[in-house]
Order: sequence, then C-alpha cells, then structure tokens
Amino acid sequence: MKKPKFLLLVTIIASILLCSSCVSDVDFDQAENILPTPVFEASLIFSNLEGPSFVDDVTQDEVLILTDTTRLEYINSDFFVDQLAKTELTFEFTNSIDRNFNIDLVFVTDADEQRYLAQIDVPSGQYDAPIEVTSSFLIEEPELSTFEEATKLIYRITLPASTNPIDATTLGSLKLESKATFYFEL
Repeated sequence: MKKPKFLLLVTIIASILLCSSCVSDVDFDQAENILPTPVFEASLIFSNLEGPSFVDDVTQDEVLILTDTTRLEYINSDFFVDQLAKTELTFEFTNSIDRNFNIDLVFVTDADEQRYLAQIDVPSGQYDAPIEVTSSFLIEEPELSTFEEATKLIYRITLPASTNPIDATTLGSLKLESKATFYFEL
C-alpha cells in the first residue's frame, strides 16, 4: 500500500511545481528586429626584412625608402561595398634593428589615388631586445566610403636620418604581421 501513497505524493509535488514555474511572456515579433552582424578577419600583409635588405646590392649604400604593393581586390567588391559597416586594421611590428622606421600604409585605387593612409613610427630595437609596436585603425563612415574604393595597398618604409647606418653586416630584422577585421550588417 505504500506505493500508491508515494506515487500520489510525487504526482502532487510535480503538479505544484509545474503550475508555479516562472514563464514570462514571449514576444515572437522580436525576431524581426534581429540583424546578423558577421565578422570576417583576413590576413592583410606579412613581411620579414633582415638588416641587409635595407642595403643597395650595387652601391652598398643604405636604401632610404623601400616599397611593396599588394592588390586588394576584395575590398571594393559589391558585397563589401553594400554590406560593410566598419573595418579595423591591425599592424604588429617587431623591430630588432638598431634603427627607427617610419611606416606608411597607403590604400589606393588602380589610378594610384590615395583613399586611406595609416602612418606608424617604429622605434629602434636591439638584436637581443626587439621592440614590439601594435597599431590599430578603426575605419567608419565617412572614411569607410572612400576606403572601399581602394584596390591596392602600398607598404612604404622610410629610414629617417641617423648616425647609425645599416650595412650588409647589420643584424636583426623588421617584421610585420597584419590583419583586417571586417564588420558587416546584413
């Protein structure tokens, strides 16, 4: 006879818990207000320039300006232009050369018209004690509209005047790792 009383007690307790549980009103119309905002990260450019990279092979003189150009076909694609809400560019430098560097990252059109410029000063480092510099640039409207017109990135390194010139035996390197984070509104 104990089983029916126990079963009755469990049923009563379960009924009380079921009837007294908290449930708030759910507004299913809120689903219409949800906007997906995907984030896409992409590697932008990477370089690792050893000390002798800043020396002219023929004259053995220090090269004061080095440049490299990378194509960026995806930035001005229709999807990017229509859906891009903002962009964050992150550049991480590691300098183990005893020399300062001025860096220009110039985003240009096919006609080489400048659309965005990021400038970074990298202080001198030591071969056994490199300096790390991280710079981020957030691009939102109104700059975003012109940034989206860029098709190329010009990476320009300028060596300011110094009493410590770089030669073929200079140890160390200037490393760059970078990424672009794109925030979309669909």
